[in-house]
Amino acid sequence: MKYRVKFSKEGAIKYIGHLDVMRYFQKALRRAELPVKYSEGFSPHQLISFAFPLSVGYTSEGEYFDIEMTDRVDENEIEAKLSEVMVPGITVVKVKELDDKAPNCMASVFAAIYQIKFKDRVDIPDNFVTRANDYFGQSTIMVNKPKKKGEGFIEIDLKSFLYDYSIDNDLIRFTVNASSSDNIRPSFVVKCLCDELGLEVSERDYFVRRIDILGNKSADGVSLVSLMDM
Repeated sequence: MKYRVKFSKEGAIKYIGHLDVMRYFQKALRRAELPVKYSEGFSPHQLISFAFPLSVGYTSEGEYFDIEMTDRVDENEIEAKLSEVMVPGITVVKVKELDDKAPNCMASVFAAIYQIKFKDRVDIPDNFVTRANDYFGQSTIMVNKPKKKGEGFIEIDLKSFLYDYSIDNDLIRFTVNASSSDNIRPSFVVKCLCDELGLEVSERDYFVRRIDILGNKSADGVSLVSLMDM
């Protein structure tokens, strides 16, 4: 049996890296005494797969992992047992049983929704909302994106990887490509915007919150849905 677990990450736990979060859940699943399925061989391990890793320092409302179990367990029972062993800062939001042939959450990642909140020390100009809307509202946004191995830059149209956005004073929310081949970091989107507006802002000047991770249900276009609905 396969299950998808959605959880949130808040507060000081945001400084715990992805590998430590993985290890934490492996132990939590054992403490919850759930019938987790293990691989075969000399070094058996839990059949667990996490979605898109969350950067250290980011909070999130929507993180995911898939877990296989030897027996069917009620979704509410899994949620209740896991919730009993969670530490402050990590909350199990929802559990859903998957079809055995469903692709794992890591393979399903296509986009992510982020929320950016500037810190009080940032001097936001009065016309920020208008100028930011004008920037994101362009038909094309040509920018230079660093190559993955740090060897120069490649010119891309940021607009083709940006699926939605909204701006409310110093709060920015956008949906951006998060696939393995075309991943756009939220900090890169913020940098492009601030460079255009002439704002000297570093990653230490704003909070990043991931609202959800999305999959694409369309075979020949873009139809975004939460991983919980894939």
